[in-house]
Amino acid sequence: MEIAMRPTVTVVMPVYNKAKYVGRAIQSVLDQTYPVMELLIVDDASTDESMKKVAAFDDPRIRVLSRTLSGPGGYAARNLGIRRATGDWIGFLDADDFWFPEHIERAMEVVKEFPDTSIISAGRIDQFGTKQKLNPFSERFMSKGAQVLYLSDYLQYACKGMRCIQTNTILIKRAALSSYMVFPEGRTNRSGDLFAWVKLMAKLKRMVWSPHVAAISYRDVVGVSRTATPSIHLFRQMVDEFGPFENDKDERWLKNYSNKMIKYAWLEAKKKRVALPMLLLPRSFYWMHDVAYC
Repeated sequence: MEIAMRPTVTVVMPVYNKAKYVGRAIQSVLDQTYPVMELLIVDDASTDESMKKVAAFDDPRIRVLSRTLSGPGGYAARNLGIRRATGDWIGFLDADDFWFPEHIERAMEVVKEFPDTSIISAGRIDQFGTKQKLNPFSERFMSKGAQVLYLSDYLQYACKGMRCIQTNTILIKRAALSSYMVFPEGRTNRSGDLFAWVKLMAKLKRMVWSPHVAAISYRDVVGVSRTATPSIHLFRQMVDEFGPFENDKDERWLKNYSNKMIKYAWLEAKKKRVALPMLLLPRSFYWMHDVAYC
């Protein structure tokens, strides 16, 4: 009788000046009830004592990869981790956040139930100070079981502020990736993960969301990406890059979501007093009959 091999999991953790938190993040990976095969710590040219904290862990599953120059948002660091990963599935955890012990086990149960899927995600808790709250998508669907979503589903919910994918909750089947360049390194300083999720959904077509809480995201931790501004141009290019390969419904929702993200990027730039040409916003929108489309 042939025994089926259990899927293996690689975890990629970019680290840039997170000495205060990285130990907690690493321990939460090592404590998984479904053991991960490898934890790739990508040192994004940290200048604090982060790597000393990493070195304190004596576990053969931990490998440290080093970059000589830090990259905004950890996008280049994550891409390097994807390139070096050997597991069947790749997960990500930010160095200042935390996984619940059963996360990978629950995700692999979903893989068993939906063997054809290449993207798994789950719920998360956002923590601000001492207050914790389920993110909006989790609040709506946690009691309704696993959710199978396609690109238009993802975009419609995202337009309503209900994102079902977040860096700490997604797992990607490595064999489904055509390139290790999942994240838009060199193209934006912030919100590149939102571009990456649309890219993955456009190419891999569907995902399954698991009704378990994967992670705590500590939203009050200040990092480089949270002090930077998103790119208006990147969200405009999202439609140019993926739209031609989608059906009419998906392309329309892609333009709608692009408009929403362009507005978001504009407002974030204005908050930080970044000088922008007056006509950049209206010229960046995809217009459809009236302003309500935007």
